[in-house]
Amino acid sequence: SPEPAQQSAPAPALPADDRIDVTAVHYAYDHGHDDVLRGVDLTVRPGERLALVGPSGAGKSTLGRLLAGIDAPRSGSVTVGGAPVAALDPDVLRRQIVLVTQEHHVFLGTVRDNLRLAAPGADDAALHAALAAVGAEWAGELPAGLDTELGAGGHRLDGSQSQQLALARVVLADPHTLILDEATALLDPRTARHTERALAAVLRGRTVIAIAHRLHTAHDADRVAVMEGGRLTELGTHDELVAADGAYAALWHSWHGQGPAGQDATGAGRPGSGSGRP
Repeated sequence: SPEPAQQSAPAPALPADDRIDVTAVHYAYDHGHDDVLRGVDLTVRPGERLALVGPSGAGKSTLGRLLAGIDAPRSGSVTVGGAPVAALDPDVLRRQIVLVTQEHHVFLGTVRDNLRLAAPGADDAALHAALAAVGAEWAGELPAGLDTELGAGGHRLDGSQSQQLALARVVLADPHTLILDEATALLDPRTARHTERALAAVLRGRTVIAIAHRLHTAHDADRVAVMEGGRLTELGTHDELVAADGAYAALWHSWHGQGPAGQDATGAGRPGSGSGRP
């Protein structure tokens, strides 16, 4: 009699589109510990700019890691185009979703080598355009331009320059969804806002999820999601949430004092930090 055919493991599902769905998600870093995320439900529309705001410890960065497929939920699901994000093939995941944090990396080699990690076939014009998009004017002043050696024994970049180099890699990678978690924290506030707006322009049509530690990020977003104690408590546009006079409105008014929202910041520092202004 013929032997039964061996069944191979089914290939991971591929995303049907760029819509992200977070459904009834719970997450704890260790078994037996309290959940960091407690029943989060959220849909991120393709092409929208969503800001995640809330006090320190609310679960914003944890949710960012789950959205990027770095961690999987303890229960519930995080999917992109119907496919579980954490189960995607790494090559598919890199094209789909990129998480950028303030933990930037500069690798041994030239500036060109560092940039081409994201796009091996990119020509010099594309590399210069990516650097310009994130405000990295300093790159044009390097002793050997794109051939300048970085790392041990080479040219040393400061923190903000390293962060801009990482963001230029993102521009070149051109993922469907970009998650920014303090990705501009080492830049001064004015440069940070310029860089975030430049990224939004370059990545127009892409989905951008910004974990907002400066409230100007939320003001510039299409929608704002407010997290408190591991739960999503408010969701809407900036204007809707200010009018609702809830947690987001309180954050906004503490940031800007009690005057009109367009005034310079006069209130407390950014949530969870105790310092800094937009």
